[in-house]
Amino acid sequence: MRSEPICLRVKGPFACFTRPEFHVERVSYPVLTPSAARGILEAILMKPIEKPEPHKRHNKIGFRWVITRIGIVNKGAMFSILRNELGYGTHQPPEKATGYDINGDKIRAQRHNLILKNIEYLIEAVIEVPPRTRIRDERQRKPTAEWLARNKYHQMFLRRARTGQCFYHPFFGCREFSVKEWELCENSPETIDGQPESEDFGAIFADFDFSPVWNHWGHQRDTTRPAKGWGEPDHRPVPKRHLHAIAKRGWINCEPREHS
Repeated sequence: MRSEPICLRVKGPFACFTRPEFHVERVSYPVLTPSAARGILEAILMKPIEKPEPHKRHNKIGFRWVITRIGIVNKGAMFSILRNELGYGTHQPPEKATGYDINGDKIRAQRHNLILKNIEYLIEAVIEVPPRTRIRDERQRKPTAEWLARNKYHQMFLRRARTGQCFYHPFFGCREFSVKEWELCENSPETIDGQPESEDFGAIFADFDFSPVWNHWGHQRDTTRPAKGWGEPDHRPVPKRHLHAIAKRGWINCEPREHS
């Protein structure tokens, strides 16, 4: 069950939606990706269905964000900057890392980054609640998925977006490129002023499918993460099919054809 569409206007000075095919230098996509848009909304409100806590893993209470459209108010301009990046891997303990010192050069590398400047987007999304999402005592009344999607979670997001509340500050792709301003739009415009009739941005990254990860952990109560086998190809998030981003009158449709 899905809620009514929610439209959020976001604005920031910098953004980097990293293209995975460039392994050394960071190069941004020319437009906001659906996965980055989902991350912005989750920073304001999120309640995952899949629970990482073992004692909650059996109870599927929550929702998922589904990005339906992305509106381009200002797509920004590409420009290059030089940044310092740390070269140690995530397996190295923090106490052995020396790259925090600004003068340390052992594991610090300077790389060019092609990022976006002065961007502004409209994010249109819906809250999706699967049926039979709550497991409770049969004697207690169970709220329906329609009520959770259209009332509880929908109103929670509207309230938090209007008052500027968030769990952590939303960002554009990379965490250092924060969203400077966001504003809830009561009604989504049909067309965006100043945008061409049609503009092709090519193929962009859509999102990940995390089902292999959660299925590998299991959904039973008090189940722990497997000690072995983590990191195998069958236990990693799987990228979904890429999105061919074609903006028509400023809007990019992110839904599959069966939902459009």
